[in-house]
Amino acid sequence: MQASTSPFPHSPALHPERVTALSDNTAALPRALTLRCTPELVQGQKVYVRNFPRSVRDEWEKLRGEGDDEKRNLPYSTAITYLKFKTGGYVHLDRGLDFLVSLEKIDDDTLRHVFRCIVGYSRGLSTDQAILLDVPPVAEAIASTSEVEFEMARFLRPMQGRQPKCPDWMYVAVPWVVSRKLAEQKFTIYDLVPITDQVPAKETDGSLKLDADRQQVFKNHTKGWKANPNKREVAYLPDSSGGLIAWDHPFGRKYNIRDDGTMVKDATAAQYAMSRFSVVMKTVPNVVDPVIFLDAHVTRVHSNMVFAKSTNIYQGSDGLPILYTELVRSGSVREVNHRALELLARDKMDVSLLQELQARLTHERTVLEKADTNGEFPSFITPDAGTIRPLMPKNDNFAVGTGPGTLHLRLLAEHVTKVLGEKANWLSFAVEPMNFEPRPTDKQKMSSQERTQRIEDGELLHSIGFPSSEEIAASVSAQGFDHLRIVCLWYRHSTRLRMINALSLAFPDGASISDPQSGEEVHLVPGISVVFRKAERFLSHGDDINRIEEFRSFEGDFAVSDSNVVVAVWCETEIPLVKRREGEKRNAYLLRKEQYDGKFQVRRLLAKKDFVCQFTKGMKQGSFGNPATEISPPLPGKDHAAYMALLDLYRSLGIIDQRLARAIAKDKRGKEAGSIVYCGIHVRRQAKTVDDKQTKRIVLATALFPPEEEGGVWTMRAWTPLTGSWVPYRKAITAFHASDYALHVDGKAKSDKERWAEAAAHVEDALASLVRDELEPDMRYVVMVDGLACRRMWTGLHNENQSYDEGDITDPRTWLPGHGNGKNAPRKRPSAVIRMNVEPEEVPQYVPVARESDSDTEPDSIAFTSAKLHRAKVDFGDPFWVLFNVPRNYQAKGGDLGRTFTRWDADPGRAGAIGERETNQLKSPWYAMTATEIYPVGTTNGIDKTMLARATARLCHQTIAWSDRSRYPVPLHAAKQMDLDHPQYRRSAPPEDDDDAASE
Repeated sequence: MQASTSPFPHSPALHPERVTALSDNTAALPRALTLRCTPELVQGQKVYVRNFPRSVRDEWEKLRGEGDDEKRNLPYSTAITYLKFKTGGYVHLDRGLDFLVSLEKIDDDTLRHVFRCIVGYSRGLSTDQAILLDVPPVAEAIASTSEVEFEMARFLRPMQGRQPKCPDWMYVAVPWVVSRKLAEQKFTIYDLVPITDQVPAKETDGSLKLDADRQQVFKNHTKGWKANPNKREVAYLPDSSGGLIAWDHPFGRKYNIRDDGTMVKDATAAQYAMSRFSVVMKTVPNVVDPVIFLDAHVTRVHSNMVFAKSTNIYQGSDGLPILYTELVRSGSVREVNHRALELLARDKMDVSLLQELQARLTHERTVLEKADTNGEFPSFITPDAGTIRPLMPKNDNFAVGTGPGTLHLRLLAEHVTKVLGEKANWLSFAVEPMNFEPRPTDKQKMSSQERTQRIEDGELLHSIGFPSSEEIAASVSAQGFDHLRIVCLWYRHSTRLRMINALSLAFPDGASISDPQSGEEVHLVPGISVVFRKAERFLSHGDDINRIEEFRSFEGDFAVSDSNVVVAVWCETEIPLVKRREGEKRNAYLLRKEQYDGKFQVRRLLAKKDFVCQFTKGMKQGSFGNPATEISPPLPGKDHAAYMALLDLYRSLGIIDQRLARAIAKDKRGKEAGSIVYCGIHVRRQAKTVDDKQTKRIVLATALFPPEEEGGVWTMRAWTPLTGSWVPYRKAITAFHASDYALHVDGKAKSDKERWAEAAAHVEDALASLVRDELEPDMRYVVMVDGLACRRMWTGLHNENQSYDEGDITDPRTWLPGHGNGKNAPRKRPSAVIRMNVEPEEVPQYVPVARESDSDTEPDSIAFTSAKLHRAKVDFGDPFWVLFNVPRNYQAKGGDLGRTFTRWDADPGRAGAIGERETNQLKSPWYAMTATEIYPVGTTNGIDKTMLARATARLCHQTIAWSDRSRYPVPLHAAKQMDLDHPQYRRSAPPEDDDDAASE
């Protein structure tokens, strides 16, 4: 299928062009979309900066602190919206008023005018009143701060053996410049077509296949890929946030025309999305240049603005970027910053775009009011692609799926190489020479005959990833118990059947579970049994259920009198429908929902009784006003939600099978890696409560202990501030979930910096207890942390400090975890701290590259994905590693989509009778690869950093509760999961992590 020509009269069409090679820049393609930001990249580019002194920042903070929350946010949103429209878009005002940076000069009187009005707004004045004020001191100080013209290249001159040191405003301005350069030339797209040859076909038994005349039958074999002869060009426009958007070339059912000319007539035909490139400047360890992280995205356009958080606006003039504008909250919906609109209108600026924006919002409010009056669900139809395009606030059911596809990433790398030429200095990566221990869920090699036979016998073609019953029993025994009992609480027969099917797969050699009676104990294998109990009232949603009384009716199922039995509970649940009330604050709504949601109450009650639990949904949520539907038992091997719940239940019990031991022993230094205690520290900044108290940090820690004897069982213990000591992981979970999160008022520190120091002190207490009470004198331990979550706690994690030693920094904070000098510091420092990072904007994105063939006669194929560990080539010091990951969803639901064509060529599919339907490639999600940075720092005792990196990668590859690779290694993943499973997590999580946040 060919991409359509652009429907916009002012845009260029997609021009075909003959090609003969896969790419003109194949040899220059990197393994990752990460550029060194050298002086040559911004040579000749000037920027205008005002660095505000401390006195101005103090006055600004005082202004922001006056009034209620809405007024607190008013100064920044009004100022930045006004300045963007006034200057064309390339302007950034730091929220703390550290600096103001722009690519165009900003007049002093402009700043004097806008900040005078902002002071007036903070006092409750109207625009007519605010413009008559005498210029306040803060406005005069801002306007009087000198605007300095800088040559950007001067701040990018590398110093040998030192991390780059750039002003903060450079990280804002450089992406503007780079994106403008990349927009100077059109982006070339093409799809890949297979290179095939004829090979003999074989029967299922391996013999050569013959036709009716006993002639040899041949089949096509794909031996490589080449570019389609038709190349097309797409124009990308820079946007004000530092990226690029293919504004004139959307993709959607209306724009992706089928080859057969089939017309699309349903309402979703109007939905569309755009291709966007992100350009982000960051630093990486031990590289003398800053780096530019590039990535491709699908930006989906919302049908309405009242529920969007931001919008893109086409300014209609060459040289001006696509304007990214945030919408301000007005009650439960959004609107344009009308004060900025008034100021611009008074300045006789062209505000037609903002007026068009406001007119659309006014119309949509009318639709909402009418729907509310009639008790109907508000319906919005996406307008044709125009100058205003609101952005989807969250992933929802949509006509265009997420993810650009791996080919798009390759094309982006080619475009950068084409545009920048020799200035495209890519960061180099090499594959770390190591192998990963196979997982049960890895694709198994089998002959076609064996495959056919397994299908005929009804056997699975792959393993679910359940540990063996012998290994489960050994782990239970290592924790001091003789028996594991799984209690299954259900209220729909279909969910009960799903639980039975999952347990039958988990224990294939165990006793048959046919139709157990309620309360009947079924012994699956020696040492492991299961009990089923219908508990509809106990599990139901509602805040008026006496769950303690309900529990008493089947308390005997839990064997509470037998101390040799460990019990885990598998519960059914469903997502409750709790609508947000008009004017209800987000925290109040989440608190009310928490009190109504049955699984929160059930988890808390079971935790108080020292039982861990996991939940499985029995109902699938409806969308677009449709009712929820019951989840029927899928085919064997297909009920992944049930399998993952059972595996998570094992993780909550602290059950660790022998996969970890086998994986670590795989390394050439496996004996050394297998003698280390691996400690994971999870830290999260807890959101404010309803009463708006100060935030406090959540700190949790786990430790993975090697067996005392060779061939023994690994065990895991955990620490929480509530226990104050290291206990079995299962005990830590129940103690943590049985109580509320620590109250914010408990923290003695007042400033944000002091509260981070409090959290760091908690970690020192945990590590001191680990060394004192849990480790043998000769045992070594390493600490694993999320570098992004913890960078305010320990200065030794910062990239800018990697060229210094601990004694070179005068910062009063602790250098690294376990490096404290106080009386509560651990007596022995960790042998290393392993900094992890999974933030997409701070970790390189993998690029499909050519893979050399083993034969001179075979063409090079393309490595579309990579699951290998890569070592970065650094300029000084120690390297860092990046583990590229192929998610399970990539392999199962769309990895092939996007490998050989872009979303412009995606087929919208066709409905029809069974056998005539076609897959909607456009709507399917095209899952992208992810990446995890691994960086060992603070190593002591001569420990090998490469061994630590490989061991960390293996602890990501093999997990204790997931049949595929996880983003974090086992100890850090387990520590984080304790927090994610807490009954109050949804209420205290950041808004972007909450499913309901986008409906605000």
